[in-house]
Amino acid sequence: MSDAPELSAPGIVLRPLRLSDAEALFVALSDEDVQRFRRDPAHVSVAETQAYIQKTLETSRAAWAITADGGEALGRLALREPVPKIGEFGIVLRRTAQRRGLGRGAVVLAESWAFGTLAYDKLRADIDAENAASIALFMRCGYEREAYFPAYRVTTLGLRDSVILAKLRG
Repeated sequence: MSDAPELSAPGIVLRPLRLSDAEALFVALSDEDVQRFRRDPAHVSVAETQAYIQKTLETSRAAWAITADGGEALGRLALREPVPKIGEFGIVLRRTAQRRGLGRGAVVLAESWAFGTLAYDKLRADIDAENAASIALFMRCGYEREAYFPAYRVTTLGLRDSVILAKLRG
């Protein structure tokens, strides 16, 4: 269950993700281009997005709405804990919020909290090998390529390769 604290820096506020964010997140999750490399197809209803948020809250160590000022959710950042002391990020931003520094800001804020408060030893991201934008985002945040898994995941595009990017504490 998510117990995300509010985190902020100039121009960005990560606040706990709420079910009431469904309509705002539907903008991103219903966009086929934004959803292209994700495991699930674009959402077709706000109710589907609300169910997605509920599942995210149930399965994440922390889940945030990515906002410019604490208001409308422009995206979401989730932190899972697949094994003890290791966190894994998943991020989605609506198209109009991309290339504004919000993704980088969100990752930097959340990783500082995860390495500090949670004392995680490592953080990682599992990214479709063709998702150049997400790979570049995490590399700009200091993550390095840890592994490459061919034919590792199934998405709406079919069987896909994954790149695992990771960053160690300290």
